Amino acid sequence: MFALSCTQSTEARECRTDLTGGSLGIATGSGLDTLDDSELDEYMAAVADSGAGWVRFDIDWSIIEPARGRFDWGGTDRVVAAAASHDLQVLGLLTHTPQWARTPEADADDTHGMPADPEEFGRFAGDAADRYFDSVTHWEIWNEPNLTSFFAPQPDVEAYADLLVAASDAIRNIDPAAVVVTGGLSPATDNGSDIAPTTFLAELYEQGVSSTFDVVGMHPYSYPALPSDASTSDWNSFYRMREMRTVMVERGDSDKPIWATEFGAPTGTGTDAVGLTEQADILRDGISEQRALGFVDKLFVYSLLDRGSDVSDREQNFGVVAHDGSPKPAWDVLRAAASTPGCL
Repeated sequence: MFALSCTQSTEARECRTDLTGGSLGIATGSGLDTLDDSELDEYMAAVADSGAGWVRFDIDWSIIEPARGRFDWGGTDRVVAAAASHDLQVLGLLTHTPQWARTPEADADDTHGMPADPEEFGRFAGDAADRYFDSVTHWEIWNEPNLTSFFAPQPDVEAYADLLVAASDAIRNIDPAAVVVTGGLSPATDNGSDIAPTTFLAELYEQGVSSTFDVVGMHPYSYPALPSDASTSDWNSFYRMREMRTVMVERGDSDKPIWATEFGAPTGTGTDAVGLTEQADILRDGISEQRALGFVDKLFVYSLLDRGSDVSDREQNFGVVAHDGSPKPAWDVLRAAASTPGCL
């Protein structure tokens, strides 16, 4: 067992002792459906070996239904089956819009555009819930809807609320016990294009749709700072989840948790990369904060494996395992956390 130091915020005095691997997951990003069966089995075996009990992956509408009414579930079927074979619980991320379902002004090559008709997205959500009724009971509705890059042409809380209602209603019509998670919000500011997470969440409550979701999703990236660093509270998204929690409590939703459906830090040589030791420290501190805060029920590490070998490209270097398969120090932190209750 590893002797890991404990870092707590001034507000957090105790770490919960009931959170281990069951509160930790891996957020995979896209592309799992392109792996062959042996690669998928190897990947899910590594997730299980990390100690994480959950896996979050895209159930990609643009791939599954490229033309209305023409479905190809094959790749997703294999991913769901591979997760089940390693006793991993699935958080199904319903996201991405096929070209036929986008708004007229959408880029023809960009699947991140918002759906033109929320009812079409709801229909797809219901189809997915029906197909995976025995395998997937937790659903995240969209990815980072507060960013223009993921909700083109521009984030729109009312439009997202319509998607959430349509998807939630369709899923619960199939499975009344399903757990619905709002789309994980990205670190952002109110800059006229993107919307800050706390602003987005407050405006979502103003839409009167709180009954449609069970969990608030957030992507509380804090790098290069530690999540518990109060001196960075003006921008540190992990620390600022306290403000999101206040929004929830003030609106009568104190019983609902937040799930950090992506969290991590990139290594490499990019301008915003951190060192290997710093990546491990950020992950250790984030898990300790999750356990101390009390309202962050689950944390999904993004990601398991580096997506490439270009160390200058941030997006290729979020893994706790390098592209060549060698573990980074953050891998040891994750494995230790999965078997160690309380503060790390």
